[in-house]
Amino acid sequence: MSSTLPPDVTADALPLFVTIGFTGHRAVADPKAAEQLIEAALACVHAAVGKAADEPFAADYTGPPGLRLLIGAAPGTDRIAAAAWRAADYGELHTLYPFREPGGDCAYTDRPEKADPETRVKTPPLGEAWTGLDTHDLDLTPDQAHAEVARWIVRHAELLIGWWNGESFSGAGGAGDTMRKALERGIPVIWLRPGAKEPQLVDPSEIRHHADAAEAMGALERIAVDLTADALADLLAVALAAPGEPDPAKRDPEVLARRDYASSDPTLRRSTVFGRAQALADATLWRTYAVFERVAGRAVPLDRLQPELPGSLAAQPGFQRLRAASRQAAARAARLSDVHRSEQLLLIAIAIAAVFVGALPAVVPSWHAPAAGVEFAIGLVALGVAETARAAHRHRRWSDARRLAERLRAALATWPLGFDIADAHANPPQTWTEWRTRAVLRAAGPPRGWINRERLDDEAAWVGAQLIESQIRYHRRQGGIAENIERFVKWIEGGAFGSLMALLLVFLLLHYFFKAPEGMAGWVSLVSAVSPAVAAGCLALEATNGFGELALHSEHLEAEFEDIRAHLGDASRAPYHQVLRIVRRAAQLLVEDVDAWRDRLQRRRIIRGA
Repeated sequence: MSSTLPPDVTADALPLFVTIGFTGHRAVADPKAAEQLIEAALACVHAAVGKAADEPFAADYTGPPGLRLLIGAAPGTDRIAAAAWRAADYGELHTLYPFREPGGDCAYTDRPEKADPETRVKTPPLGEAWTGLDTHDLDLTPDQAHAEVARWIVRHAELLIGWWNGESFSGAGGAGDTMRKALERGIPVIWLRPGAKEPQLVDPSEIRHHADAAEAMGALERIAVDLTADALADLLAVALAAPGEPDPAKRDPEVLARRDYASSDPTLRRSTVFGRAQALADATLWRTYAVFERVAGRAVPLDRLQPELPGSLAAQPGFQRLRAASRQAAARAARLSDVHRSEQLLLIAIAIAAVFVGALPAVVPSWHAPAAGVEFAIGLVALGVAETARAAHRHRRWSDARRLAERLRAALATWPLGFDIADAHANPPQTWTEWRTRAVLRAAGPPRGWINRERLDDEAAWVGAQLIESQIRYHRRQGGIAENIERFVKWIEGGAFGSLMALLLVFLLLHYFFKAPEGMAGWVSLVSAVSPAVAAGCLALEATNGFGELALHSEHLEAEFEDIRAHLGDASRAPYHQVLRIVRRAAQLLVEDVDAWRDRLQRRRIIRGA
C-alpha cells in the first residue's frame, strides 16, 4: 500500500484513501497488553483495506490504496497506537493537537496551565501531516477544545478505533463520546476494551435496535462482534463503492460512461484530427448560445472575483488537490453547458430553416425538387445533432458535470475550516457526483498546521469572497440576462405574429377591394408557414430554458446570499462555531440550488424540431 499522498495533484487521479480515526484513554493499566490489542486491530484494518482494494469497485480508483491514521498525541493509548502505526509503516500519520503553547510553537494535549511535561509535545515540521487547534486564540473552553478534536476525527474518518472501558461516555471529547459521535454519523467502530483478548467490531446499522447511539453505547457489548478482516472489508466497501453495479463487466454503457470520468472528458484533445475538429466546433458551433446570450441577453463578461489566496492555504497539498479537481470540473461543466444549449438553439434554428425551405416553392414553383432536397439534408443534420447528443448522454453529462463542479466548489469553501456539508451522516453516497466528491476529499485529507484566529479570519474572508460574494454577482448577472432574453424572445414571437397578421390583412384588402400583385399569394403562404414556426421556436426556447423562472430564481438566491453575507459580517468578530455555521449554510445553499436545477433540467431535455 502507498504510504503517502501521491506527488501529483492531477484532477483525474482518484486514489483510494481510507482514514482511520483513533481515540482512547490517557491511563493504561497494562501497556503491553494494550499494545498487543492495538497492533491486532491495526493489522486487521490493513488486511481489510487490502481486501477491499481487490473488490471490483476498486477499479474506479487510481493506483494502490492508501491509509491515514488520524490521532491525538496524548499520553496513553494515543502514543501506543501512533508508535505501532509507524513501526508497521502502514501509511500517513496525521496528528491533532487541541492546545498551543502560549507564546510558542509546541503543542499541549491537555490544558497548558497544568504545565504537565507529559502533555507537552513538539509539533512536526510544517511539511508533515498534523493539525493544531489554537483553541485559546479561538476563544474555546478546554472542554470545547477536546470536543473539537473528537469532531475532527469523526468528520474525516471512514472508520474509528476506540479504546474504551465501557463506562462513561458523557465527557466531551472522551473516548466514549467520540465513539458515540462515530456511531451517530454512521461509521464502523472497532472497540478495544481493556482486558479483552480480541478487538470487536460495531456495525453502526445495529444501533437500529436502540432509540439512538447514546442508548446503544450503554449496551455496546450486545451488538459488538469479533473483528475480522472480511467483515470490516464489507463495511468499508459500503462507504467506498460508487452507486450502481460494482462489477465493471456487468455495467450498462451509461453507468460505464458515468464512472469513466477521464475518458468522457469533452475538454481533452485525444488526437490531432479530432482535436482540431473539436477546437473548430468550440470556436464556432458551440459558441452559438454564447453569441445569443450576448445579443438577446445583453450579457457582458462576468467580472469574476479573484481574492488573494491566504498563504496558509497556498502550500496545502490537500487544498491543491481539491482545487485542481474543482477547476477541472468547472471547465467541463462550462463546456458541456455551451454544447447542450448551443445544440438546442441550433435545432430550433434548423427547424425554422426547414420550414422556410419547405415553403419556398410557394414563391418559386420551379424549386420544388431542390427545396425538397435541401429540406431532406436539413432534416438529416437535425437528426444527426439530436441523436449524437442522445447517444453521448450529453443532457445527463451536463447535469452531472455541473453538480460535481458546484459540490466541489462547496467542498473547497468548507475544507479550510475542517468540515464538509456531508459530515452529519456518513450514509453511502446515492449519486455518482457525491461519491466522487467524497473520494477527492478523502485523498485531500484534513488541513494542516496551526489554526488560530488570524488564520480563521483570513480563510473565512477568502471563503466569503470566493463563495458568497461571487454567488451574489453571478446571480445578479444571470437574473438580468434571463430577464433580457425573456423580453427578446417575446418580442420576436410578437413580431412574427404581428408580421403575419399585417401581411394577411394587406392581402385580404388587396384581394377583395383591389388587385393583389402577382405572386403575393406565394409570399403569404411562405410567411404563413414561417411565422408560426418562429413562434413555436420561441415557445420551445422558453420551455427548454425557462427564462422567466430563472430570473425569479436568481433574484431569490441573490437575496439569500446577501443575507448570509450580512450574517457573516466581519468574520474577525464572529465566534469560531458561528463562522462554521454560516459557511456551512452558504455551501449547502449552493448544492441545494444545483440539485433543484437538476430536477428542473430533467423536464427540459433536448428536443428535435419536426
